Amino acid sequence: MMRRRAFRLVFLALAACGPASLPAPPPTETPRNAPEDIAPPPWPFADTILPAPPAQGTPTEPGSRSGLPEGLVRAVETLFRSGLADPRGLPYHEAAITLTTQPEGPGETVATKAFVLPGPDNGPRFGVLWNGLVAPLVAVGPPADLRADIESLRASDKRICDQQSAHFPGMPCIRTRGPRPELESHRLEQILPMQVAMLVQLGENTLARALWELWIAGEDLAFTPELSGRERDMFARLAEHFLHVLRDRALWAHVRGDDALALASLRGLARLSPALSARAAALGVDEPTVKLLAEPPGPLLADQEKRAARKAPAPKGLPSPLPADPAARVAALVAALGEVREPAFGRSGAQSQVLEDPILRALLAEGEAAALPLAEALANDERYTRSIWYEAHGIMLLTVRDVAELALDTLAADLPLAPAPPDETKQQKAARFREAAEKFKSIPADERWFRDLADDTAGPLRWAQAATRIVGPTDAPRRSPDASDFLALFLRVDGPPRPRFAGLASRKNPSVTELLARRMRQLADMKRHEYLRASCEMGLLLALWDPRGATRALREGTEPLRKGWKEIKDPDADELGPCLAVFYVARSASGDEKAFDEYASFIREIDPATVPPRAGTLLTLLAPLALRPTRPSIVAAGRAMFATKTSPWATRFRRGERDDLLEPSLLRIPGMRELVLPALEDRSAVGAIEIDEYGEAEWGLDGAGEFDREHEQVDPRDPGAAPSNSKMPLRVCDRVASVLAQRIGSAAPFRMYWIEPRRDDAIAAIRTFVVTKSESPRAP
Repeated sequence: MMRRRAFRLVFLALAACGPASLPAPPPTETPRNAPEDIAPPPWPFADTILPAPPAQGTPTEPGSRSGLPEGLVRAVETLFRSGLADPRGLPYHEAAITLTTQPEGPGETVATKAFVLPGPDNGPRFGVLWNGLVAPLVAVGPPADLRADIESLRASDKRICDQQSAHFPGMPCIRTRGPRPELESHRLEQILPMQVAMLVQLGENTLARALWELWIAGEDLAFTPELSGRERDMFARLAEHFLHVLRDRALWAHVRGDDALALASLRGLARLSPALSARAAALGVDEPTVKLLAEPPGPLLADQEKRAARKAPAPKGLPSPLPADPAARVAALVAALGEVREPAFGRSGAQSQVLEDPILRALLAEGEAAALPLAEALANDERYTRSIWYEAHGIMLLTVRDVAELALDTLAADLPLAPAPPDETKQQKAARFREAAEKFKSIPADERWFRDLADDTAGPLRWAQAATRIVGPTDAPRRSPDASDFLALFLRVDGPPRPRFAGLASRKNPSVTELLARRMRQLADMKRHEYLRASCEMGLLLALWDPRGATRALREGTEPLRKGWKEIKDPDADELGPCLAVFYVARSASGDEKAFDEYASFIREIDPATVPPRAGTLLTLLAPLALRPTRPSIVAAGRAMFATKTSPWATRFRRGERDDLLEPSLLRIPGMRELVLPALEDRSAVGAIEIDEYGEAEWGLDGAGEFDREHEQVDPRDPGAAPSNSKMPLRVCDRVASVLAQRIGSAAPFRMYWIEPRRDDAIAAIRTFVVTKSESPRAP
């Protein structure tokens, strides 16, 4: 536990401070008159919409800076000479600005405080924000009290630190070290070094010193080198914060379509980055930081310059009116792709969502008439759109090529493509789309897929693709369906959906039913696990296409699949078992209830050790047991598997190796309650629950490794919580109740850090749920 705690403390420190390098010997302070490699312009936003504050470039008045590090004062002076917006002499007001608060939004009006530049009452107004940027103001409100705002910020900081102390007694308060985005830095919500710089420039030495001392409190030189008082460290931190928020504003102004502000930010960034980087290098800042400060604005600036150079600005959104001619209409929509703002890209579940942007929707409505123009855009169009893509470590701005590719992938649902080569480039993909669009442009989609299914030479991949497209419901996910997807279709309350190309039901000699049955047999005869699974899925598609006409073919197709499943010992073949389970459900949907008796025999042959722990696999495999819980063969199978103490299922469950059996939807299975209820009564200790001095609960089975243990933060307001620095036995009933509670939800809460009597009360409630409640089988 000590090793894990040490790791957590280091991680928190790194998260707060950003990347850290090994400490180097303290260098001598660079003289104050160190030369600047590049003289910064008087106002880096001079040719933009952003005006210079009246005091910009005016030297600060000499005077005492008692209590402030000399290096901080010099760093602040340098930054304001370089282009940090100067608030001196400006009235401090409540105000409102436009910010992007949601990536899919066009921008929202947000309250802030600003040092307001002079300007006409009826014209554009601008103000200096607490992040050092001049920003267009939506509105100017009444005067604000700067000292009261700083005191409120200090009080808020104290509240946050008190909350941290309640959770982590004895730890220093962790404050934000790294740069913050525009959304968080424009107002006084958390103490940031840029606020100190603004107060230093205003001559508010006492307030600046108060914030500075809070910001560095509790840190050490390794994580906050500013503690040394060196100008180089102060300057590097402030410049990093300033350039980061400027880049952030440029990106989000572009995303919401505020091109004037995006261009102003990017032009200023292009001038400031090399100037501040050169000054940092002259002060002796380490090379990685210098390179980071020198990072240019990149191609987005070129894109914004092109937008600004247009004689007539492009419409923000769907062009209106659209041309009546189809070819001209598609051309207008492709030309408008630079304005696409699609909220779904890169989000959880995005691949199954319908694209929402009106430009993309209009293009997809054109169908394959848009394929060739989109292929051309995929190959060559480097414009940026207004869309971003979510990645594990941040976001990226999408180009028209990216968006065209996503639109083409959607259109490709009915466009049979040649196989993709390894490491395919966008140009190669565009060529594949061009070839397919030219080849199939005069053939209706249903006819294309029927021909592929009927073509004996097409092969397994094209047969499977054709069958999925012909039968696949219109609301099916764009990815290839797996066993759980098929199970969901058969368990729908209103029955399986209508096949996508139901009009092909009139085709005879051969019919779609005959072709699906033939391909199912052919794939099974190939006797490889991937073809057996394809045969199984072909049978499921047959049951969806023609339930009554599929009865005989499905019954005859079961034995080859089951035989192949038993004979093939391949770890990659583990998905055939869940597919076979759904195959029996498909047979019952075609009117063959005896399929459940065969399933009961099939499921009893499965060793739980061979069932992978992947999410949903076990639920799919066992679903038929819950569908017919009173059928004699199912009752016998369920009791043999779960109510017999010596069965491998029961044995592995008691060892804690099959927690995936603790699903509410499986409680209807015969014998399952007889397995779960005794476990909820078992008070024997199998491990330990420990709560450390920082209020973190950790538990695990005896002998479990460090990374097999689980953790939960104790809520200090919870009256049932055990005290810090305590240790309690982990009982069998605790482990089972914890897993069940997570899956039952608010109906039966349970916390492992509760004292034993509180846990016993919760276990009693969970036991009542197990006895009295059950859920209908569901797709995982």
